[in-house]
Amino acid sequence: MDFLPARNKLEAVVRISNLTNSGPEVLGPGSKERKSVFENLAIGLQISFENSETKQSLAKLIAKSLGAKWDSTCESIGQTVTLIGLNRLLEAAELSTWNSLNEFLDHSDLSFEQEVKSISEIAVQETPRNMDGKSCIQEMREAEDPRWKQVQWQGFYFEMKMQSSLTRQLGGGRKKLVNTEFDYALKNIWDMKAHSTVSSSGKTASQNAILNDSRAMELAINNGGLGLILLNGIPTYDLDFTKWHKEFRGDGLGEPGRILKSKFVATDLEMYFIPTIERLHQALKENQLALKPQGRNSNGKPRPDKYHINLNLARKSDLIVFAHKFN
Repeated sequence: MDFLPARNKLEAVVRISNLTNSGPEVLGPGSKERKSVFENLAIGLQISFENSETKQSLAKLIAKSLGAKWDSTCESIGQTVTLIGLNRLLEAAELSTWNSLNEFLDHSDLSFEQEVKSISEIAVQETPRNMDGKSCIQEMREAEDPRWKQVQWQGFYFEMKMQSSLTRQLGGGRKKLVNTEFDYALKNIWDMKAHSTVSSSGKTASQNAILNDSRAMELAINNGGLGLILLNGIPTYDLDFTKWHKEFRGDGLGEPGRILKSKFVATDLEMYFIPTIERLHQALKENQLALKPQGRNSNGKPRPDKYHINLNLARKSDLIVFAHKFN
């Protein structure tokens, strides 16, 4: 069993809750994990504890019972368990419940149509409709998601919320193939992207949405196909927010290089699926997809080529499997 650490606290508490089928779990105020996460885990694993235990002492007790390392990096002020601590509990508990976890994650009898229906219903319900940059970034930082510093915050926030909602309600979760991680897998692998429909100049943006690097996508397609959950939305560009974010992430003073999005309003949600390499090649031939170079990294090394999807053409093809417009 290869352990895939949770990216943030929200993912961690959802996966811990799923291990013992103890019901949906969310973060409390300030993105703090609730004591019920550890109480339900202890009960599910039949670990005895006193009700008077603090959250940190209960987490430490469970870790000790499972043979997991517990030290100062697992705790922080305010009776908080860090993401490091949650991941240590998650890894040890996953190993302890491996057989039952496999049963929970077994979706072999799920048809493709059922999978799309299940994912789309939750995606429509749980998509954050009006994203405010400051509050989303602060929530990601409080959840210890390292991507809170990224300038394209709206895509990472959408991914964080959607991935946890799908895992909480359907099971599944992020999947790793070789050295590549994918956002979500139930029976099939799905990636998540947010696409802005308006440019910083106020004009209609390109209908070409950037996807993942070519090697990662081809790897997933060769392992049964690759889906895309795409959120389209209208951004607001704001210089004051751009300066705030530059200072908040510790990049110092000075004028920013480009104006960032301060808000993102969801307009519609789409799902696409590439079932085989042959269909990928057909999509390239018909210009539904394109392979484009990405230049070089700051260290001078070339970046892997990325696939782009032409939404105008893909929407007219069998690649699209679901579409919903928000009111």
